[in-house]
Amino acid sequence: MQEEMKIPQAPQATEVNLDTYSRRWAYEHFITFDMPVISRTMQLDITKLREYIKTHKLSFMLIFGFLVAKAMNDIPEFHHRIQDDLLVNFDRIIPSFTALTPDNIICFAKGNYTDNFDHDYLYNADRVARAKRGLDQNDLDKSQGQIFLTNIPWYSFTSIHHPFSKNNASIPIISTGKIYKENSREKIPFAIQTHHALVDGYHVGLFMEKIENFLENPYESIKTKK
Repeated sequence: MQEEMKIPQAPQATEVNLDTYSRRWAYEHFITFDMPVISRTMQLDITKLREYIKTHKLSFMLIFGFLVAKAMNDIPEFHHRIQDDLLVNFDRIIPSFTALTPDNIICFAKGNYTDNFDHDYLYNADRVARAKRGLDQNDLDKSQGQIFLTNIPWYSFTSIHHPFSKNNASIPIISTGKIYKENSREKIPFAIQTHHALVDGYHVGLFMEKIENFLENPYESIKTKK
C-alpha cells in the first residue's frame, strides 16, 4: 500500500504594519465597501501549454494551478489577506482545487506550492484524488493563504462572478472554462476575482504578464528545483 503523503505546514501569516503600508489609503477606502471584490475575464492562449500536457500526459488543472501559484507568489500584493479583520502577509500562497466526485458532487482539495513542479504535482494530484473519494472535506485548513481554482470545462464564458463571504472575500478566485479554437490557436476563458482593498488593476496586469509568459514558455516555466 502506498504511504500517505505528509501534509505540509500551512502558509504562515504576519500582520502588516499599516503605518508603513504603501496602499493604506486604498485599503482603508475599499475595506468599507459592501461589495469590495472585482471580477475580470480574459481569453488566454494555451496552445503551447496543451502541447506540453499532451506530450507528458498530465492534468491541465494541476499544471495550470501550479503556474497560477507561481505567478501569484512572485507578486507581493497577492500574499496579502484580510484575516480576523487584520491585514496580513503570508509567506507563501498555495492552490486550492475544486473537483467533482463520481456522483458529480462538488468537493475541495487543499494543495501545496513549493516551486518544485514534480513534488507539487504529485502532492496535489493525491489531494484531488482523496477529495473525489469524499476525504478531507470536514477538516480542510481554514488558512487564508491560498487561491481558489475552479475549472468549468462544459461551457465558455465572457464574464463570471463567484459567491463569497466576508471571511474569504480576500482570497483570489481563478476560473477557467471550455477550451475552444480560434483559427489555429487553442484558448480558454480565464477569470480572476480579487479584493480591491488588496489588489488593483495594476497588480492584476503584472499577474497576467507573468501567466501569459509561463503559458508561452511551458518548458522553461515548469521546472523541477534540484
